[in-house]
Amino acid sequence: MQLKFKGIITHIMLLTSLSFSSQILAQDCKVLDANLTGTYTGECKNGKAEGKGKAVGLHTYEGEFKAGLPEGIGTYTDGLGNSFNGTFKKGKREGQGVANIKTEKGIDSVITGFWKKDNYIGLFEAPYKIISKTYMVNTVSISSEPANNFPIIEISLESVSGGSVDLHGEIPKPTLTDVIFQKGSYNTTSSITTQQKKNVYIFQNVMFPATVTLKIGAEEVMIDFNETKNYKVSIVLRS
Repeated sequence: MQLKFKGIITHIMLLTSLSFSSQILAQDCKVLDANLTGTYTGECKNGKAEGKGKAVGLHTYEGEFKAGLPEGIGTYTDGLGNSFNGTFKKGKREGQGVANIKTEKGIDSVITGFWKKDNYIGLFEAPYKIISKTYMVNTVSISSEPANNFPIIEISLESVSGGSVDLHGEIPKPTLTDVIFQKGSYNTTSSITTQQKKNVYIFQNVMFPATVTLKIGAEEVMIDFNETKNYKVSIVLRS
């Protein structure tokens, strides 16, 4: 019984020693952001903060670290109480997040959206995003420009062989058989079918943001149009 009791005591002392060593190791970890230099508690690797931890200096950061800098998801708060909760890369805000900015009236100004290299780029990461396309859709390319009061989406459809002539006559150009606005809307549409190689469809007075599925026979393309702009979409089918 006495031997068993001594074993328990030894085990407790070992755990305490390991915990104490871990805390010392955490304090020895370097945080490479000068504004966060002070105290650090958390995980370490090769003498630098890595993994989950908290650094307190002139500013405070709690979250994920890599190679001594905030990287991953975390919350950074400066000495004035302004904060950012979101994703970081190499110590900079990068990706989606929410910033809370203190104002003179004491009411937080909240900014939601995306950051790139520590700069706010807007509510969306990009003006548009191609969500999906079926196999026979070869390429989808999109360009945009500032819109006036009547923004449009212009769809150009062509195929590798459409509009050409073979022994059996002219090969048909692809046509837009249906369009579905899961989000957003448009007022009017028009089409241009006189061009030799392609058909063009113009959707006018579009309300953004818009999520649109374009059906070309059995094929389809889904696109998010996030910002109010004039868009030109060129779709090329494989055959």
